[in-house]
Amino acid sequence: MKGNRTSLLHGLVVAGLLLGLSACDQHEDKPTSPASEPTHMNTPTIPSSQATPSPPLSQTATDSQLYLRFLATGESFYTEIKLENGVLSYTYFEDTTKRCGQWVQSRPCWTEDDLKTVSVKLPDKEIDKLYAAIGDSGILDIDETKLGGAQKGQRFYAQHLEIHAGSIEKHLIYQSFPGASKKPEAFQRLEDILHKYAHDLPR
Repeated sequence: MKGNRTSLLHGLVVAGLLLGLSACDQHEDKPTSPASEPTHMNTPTIPSSQATPSPPLSQTATDSQLYLRFLATGESFYTEIKLENGVLSYTYFEDTTKRCGQWVQSRPCWTEDDLKTVSVKLPDKEIDKLYAAIGDSGILDIDETKLGGAQKGQRFYAQHLEIHAGSIEKHLIYQSFPGASKKPEAFQRLEDILHKYAHDLPR
């Protein structure tokens, strides 16, 4: 089991290095103008993923835990599914009092006290499945970090997908709004997998 996971991790590292080399060969200096986040939404601050020095290729899966995180927030919803240190946690908002049905304010109808979290320790075989899913999904082939096509100053809901596996680091943001470009299949596939795990957690 451990050898299989190490092999999967090595494959992800090699794929990441090849993508990095390819990006260097095709690099062009282009002006960028990052899309603005909605200024009126009082949602929790999302920590940005900063690049860190790559660990040696000999590092094994035992030393480098797989980290996954999907996060989507808005005025009436909160969903965070996270795998860290082998523990899968699902944090969500459930409108049990029905106060959000007619909510018109430009701030969340929920507070941190309203959020619920359930978690479970995943067995090794499930961690291996997630390693394989990352490698098979094509998520490492996505070069952009912001997806959806929002223009500067345009309002959208951000959906975050973070992946840390060995020296591989990805933080993708899909900008959801009417008329947004289709979410990449690789992003959707991993999001669906995480939602399936969250759905199966005991409440």
